[in-house]
Formats: sequence, structure tokens, C-alpha cells
Amino acid sequence: MIRLLRLQLLLLPVLVLVNCAYPFFLNSGSIRMATKKESVKSTYLLGYIENRDSHFDPFHTKNLSSMLKFELLNAGYGILVLDDYIKPGEDMSPGKEAASKRGETKDLLAQLAENAKMSGGGSASPGAEGSGFLSSDYGSKLLRESEIKTVQGVTHFDFFIQGAIAMNDNRKIIDKTENGIIFLEIFDKSGKFVSSINYTVEGRTLTEAELLKSICGRVIDKLEKREDPKPWWRF
Repeated sequence: MIRLLRLQLLLLPVLVLVNCAYPFFLNSGSIRMATKKESVKSTYLLGYIENRDSHFDPFHTKNLSSMLKFELLNAGYGILVLDDYIKPGEDMSPGKEAASKRGETKDLLAQLAENAKMSGGGSASPGAEGSGFLSSDYGSKLLRESEIKTVQGVTHFDFFIQGAIAMNDNRKIIDKTENGIIFLEIFDKSGKFVSSINYTVEGRTLTEAELLKSICGRVIDKLEKREDPKPWWRF
């Protein structure tokens, strides 16, 4: 009996150490990789995500866009990003050599021509800055139908996504509750509005990694059901 008691006392610190370390072993994180498929289902262009957060964290929208891009790619869709087609700002830094500037201009014109060729663009449409690029304001606002048509004239896509994200609280000092809202609007290549997706959550914040992952995964589920509606005889 005495030996058993001594053995229990010796094992007690070990058990405490294991219990303390156990959560760290569980929370080792996860890693996934998405690769572009050779044949994509359809191509989505990711546009502007408006930040309506009362606390205004600029990374909320970037995290949502990045996670949505990952999940779309992982589900077999083609991805384009609107920011890649926004005209780059002019480099006004002093000390640039004239020859270097001419070389940069030549490279930029070549890139513009290549982008126009790849997108099948002809003459520049309203809002387009030359061939292959859009004016800078296109990347900082929610676009209207006519503007989405202009975007389609620069790059080819099947569906265009834009929306908004907001995180707020109930403004109580005691028992404060966080809530989050995500709005996503889907347009076709002609700029016509085709569907809207809304996600709301109470008591959690959209900064939680697993929650954001789950939200974007469920968004993809909704998109796939919209693109591939089941016949009426299937349930």
C-alpha cells in the first residue's frame, strides 16, 4: 500500500505535465494546398470587398478575398483578381535615369499589348486606361453593370464577385456580443446580377481562421448548387 502511494506521488508531476502540454499538441494547426486544374469548371473574377467594419481593420477584406480565392481554386474553378488589371501608378521617385524611364515605358506598353491580345480586347472602352488595364478607381468601389461590362472588355471571366464584410457589437459594456456579416454579389459576364449570398454570425468574429475557412467553404457549396441546379425529379 505504501509502495503504491509512493508510485502515485512520483507519477503525479508527470501527469500534470502531460495535461498541460496536451492542448498544445492538439492545436498544431493544419495545412492545405490548392492547385489550378487543367480544365476548370468556370472562371471567377474577384472584385472589390467593401469594409463596413465599425472598428475598421483593413485586413478583414484581404483575408476574406484570399480565403475565397483558395477555396474556389481548390474546388476546381479558374480565378482572376481585379487588382491585377488595375493600371499601375506612375513611379515619381527622383533620380531615375531618362533611359531607364524609356525602357520601363516600353516594357509597360508591351505588357499592355500582350494583355489586350490575351483578353481579346480591341479599342479601349470607357474606364479603361489604354489596352489591358482599368482605371484605378475600379479597384476601390463596388461596380455597376456598365462598369462590369468594361471589366469584361479587358479580361475574360464567367462570373464576377464583389461584396462587403462588417463586424460590429451590441455596444454594451457588460455582456458585449460580437457579430459579423458578409455580403457577396454574383454577376455574369454581361454585368447582369444573378445571385446574392449572405452570411451572418452572432457571438463570434470573422477574424477566426477556422470560421473564415468554414464560411468560404459554404459559399462555394452555394455557388456550385447555383451553377449546377438539380433536375426537378432529383431530391
